[in-house]
Amino acid sequence: MRKYLNSILPVLFHFGTVLMFICALATACTQRPDDSEFIRDMYEKCLYEDYDFLEQHCSRSLLAKLSEAYDYEGDGYAVWEFRSGAQDGPSNEHAVISIEDEGDGWYRYKAIDMGISFTKKIKISHEGGAIMIEDIADDHKLIAPLPSGLDVDDLKDCTVPAAFTSDDFRWMGGNLRMTVYSKDLYDAVEISQMQVGDTLLYTGEPMVIESIEEAHGGLDINGGLENNGCCLAGYEGGTYVARNWDDHATYTELGKAELALADDFVIIDCGEFPTDPVDTIRTGQKLYLESLKDSYRSFFSLNTLVTIENGVITEINRIWIP
Repeated sequence: MRKYLNSILPVLFHFGTVLMFICALATACTQRPDDSEFIRDMYEKCLYEDYDFLEQHCSRSLLAKLSEAYDYEGDGYAVWEFRSGAQDGPSNEHAVISIEDEGDGWYRYKAIDMGISFTKKIKISHEGGAIMIEDIADDHKLIAPLPSGLDVDDLKDCTVPAAFTSDDFRWMGGNLRMTVYSKDLYDAVEISQMQVGDTLLYTGEPMVIESIEEAHGGLDINGGLENNGCCLAGYEGGTYVARNWDDHATYTELGKAELALADDFVIIDCGEFPTDPVDTIRTGQKLYLESLKDSYRSFFSLNTLVTIENGVITEINRIWIP
């Protein structure tokens, strides 16, 4: 019996060693972090905004890339590279829609950022059981209007498109309540690089670009306005402006504001018809507004500019539009 045990003990030992190795391998596989779950948590929990998270889970080359793309004073990372890149959107929705494994460590994740759909490509590797992000790239670009640079809660020295009615004047307090807008302008360089498959943020809604044609002195996107597309035209300062019907620009609502009226604020007002003379009202502004026809007591972003100096409204200028 002893001889028999001595003969099988090495076999049992070898078998046990193999079994332990298989169990360890299976455990390692089951414990390996799930790439899709990691990507979903990274985006939906906004972990990419945490510099500690980035430095723990991003490769050195990606950290250098994010640092180089950071265009503010001081040191930092361009965390917006994980998002759509839009400054604003139609809602607060922020979620991953889908994650596709493209092989060789690359994944494509489609997500929603402030209600705007976008797609990114992300490369994942594994070091010592930890997930590392090797690279992040645009699958297609999102082309959004340039930031207005305006803070509706702190309007100091600027001229803004605005909308209000004669009822929004508070004559007792000398204030005007209005909705502030910005004209939708796009960077000319981005427009020159625009291609089919990119997404254009137009009138606050994402438009996937299916065609681009030179027409009407500008660019027709997706067949132009006649086919539920849009039109872009060259504008001043290296920008393009989005055009609507009757060649009107498009605008994005920034929010509500209530500002004081200067004691000597001026109303420059067009007539009801294009040939009517322009009125310049320096006194009796309340009486002037109350004497207007009901249909003419509303001011819109398309035709109204409000000039603000040191936080006080100094001029309201309404121009005639078709």
